[in-house]
Amino acid sequence: MTRSSFSPEAFRSRFPLFAQPENRDLVYLDNAATTQKPAVVIDALAEFYLHSNANTHRSSHRLARRATAMVERVRAQAAGFLNAASPREVVFCRGATEALNLLAFSLCEELERGDEIVLSTIEHHANIVPWQMAAARRGLNLRYIPHTAGVPQFDRLGEVLGPRTRIVSLSGGSNALGLRPDLAGIRRQLRGYNLRWVVDAAQLAAHEPIDVQAIGCDFLVCSAHKFYGPTGIGLLYGREACLAGMVPWQGGGEMIAEVGLYQSQYAGLPHRFEAGTSSLAGIAALGATLEFLREQDRTAMAAHEQGLLARLHEGIAALPGLRLLSQPQHNLGVAAFAPEAGDASDLMHWLDGRDIAVRVGSHCAQPLLRAAGSGPTVRASLAAYNSYADVEALLVAVADYLQLDQSLASAAGGTCHWSRDSLGALQLERLAAQRSWQDRYRELLRWGKSISAKPEIRLPANLVRGCEADAWLVHREEGGRHYFAFDSDSRVVKGLAALLLSQVDGREAGEIRTRDLAGLFRELGLARHLSESRSNGFHALLQQIQALVSD
Repeated sequence: MTRSSFSPEAFRSRFPLFAQPENRDLVYLDNAATTQKPAVVIDALAEFYLHSNANTHRSSHRLARRATAMVERVRAQAAGFLNAASPREVVFCRGATEALNLLAFSLCEELERGDEIVLSTIEHHANIVPWQMAAARRGLNLRYIPHTAGVPQFDRLGEVLGPRTRIVSLSGGSNALGLRPDLAGIRRQLRGYNLRWVVDAAQLAAHEPIDVQAIGCDFLVCSAHKFYGPTGIGLLYGREACLAGMVPWQGGGEMIAEVGLYQSQYAGLPHRFEAGTSSLAGIAALGATLEFLREQDRTAMAAHEQGLLARLHEGIAALPGLRLLSQPQHNLGVAAFAPEAGDASDLMHWLDGRDIAVRVGSHCAQPLLRAAGSGPTVRASLAAYNSYADVEALLVAVADYLQLDQSLASAAGGTCHWSRDSLGALQLERLAAQRSWQDRYRELLRWGKSISAKPEIRLPANLVRGCEADAWLVHREEGGRHYFAFDSDSRVVKGLAALLLSQVDGREAGEIRTRDLAGLFRELGLARHLSESRSNGFHALLQQIQALVSD
């Protein structure tokens, strides 16, 4: 395997978060959600508030003049970053989501009932829901590119284009699978149609230079925090002729030229789409981000990321017990996988204990994962500051988890009954005595094997509402004592349930009500290490137990 000459260590040294004592061993692989920020971006935020903080365009004092000049300077930088024809084609938004909502509102205002919008199954929810809302409001039709197991066949785009197609809005890169569509091929298929082409480049912008002229789109959106910039600021590119024909989607300050009691005159481009006070410090930091990226060798960065991506997929594919959903070809930098048995969130918590940050869930891509026949996945997403050591650390940690998971499954013996589980051997002292979170997590997983499989109780009426993973609880009272049975696919959730049931099963209502089980959760340090959703699941289960006892 050929590795690029790019130095991830030198690049990583520009990011202060990794220099903090608590983060020196951090393996950060959640970059599709948000990237870390270089020092120059952090400094630019402080610099604005220290030296230039004032509102723009509304005053003539020197701070306002300085802030206004900064905003328009960064707008020109952004035009260069996107290769837009003019700064008038760049609108500042809070991010790609707001930009897509703006387009869905403004573009659809001019459409007629029965007009069509074309999307694909890999779209982020932010590039589906706004169009659904607009379609419901205006009587429009949504059409989707044909797909195989959720993966769009972009070469068949022409099959869903027709005389009523008015908008085609497609991702430049999937945040769930990393899939990078052939934008040049899409452009060729769109020739000759009277429509507007929108590209969601939220994932694309971090991994390669953006050239809207070469892409040939009418609109493009992206978020700064995905490409090493600040949160709360993003870019909407719109071809000037297209922007000029759109109605504003929000009203208020900045976007008007003159206001009367019954009608108003809107400002010129691009200000008519920037109602209210923008994130001025965020714009200042965006300027620093664009300058930072301009100084980098983007080709070498991309080559380094692709080398990591190939090794990551190779390593995951070699691990038995995993289902790999993503492919390294035409991929921006995402590996998506899930355990063949059990709950993906269990693996995420295991990795968190190794100080490896990944993300688990549907990644705002539920239609894609549903079509792929998959539940929540583990997503490891790369940036240029990641290294081969990061990839190997992830692979070793996943292999360790799978080995532990297999041993626990073997020990469970495949029992399938739902009489009372035997929890008497569980010792709180042993759990509390574990020194590291990894050891405590391992012990909690062992506790989970005390909860036998109970397919009979897996009914909608028995679901525990509020658990991240599906979980079922049943209860009966005999002779004034309360007995419970529990089941879930998640071994961590089973472990938490075993902790709770060991304290309440077979006891009287008064004793159960007086036990400080939430306090026990805190004393064992579980609240510090489990995700908020896992902690919420524990408390949801506790509340359901207490409700059953009170009935």
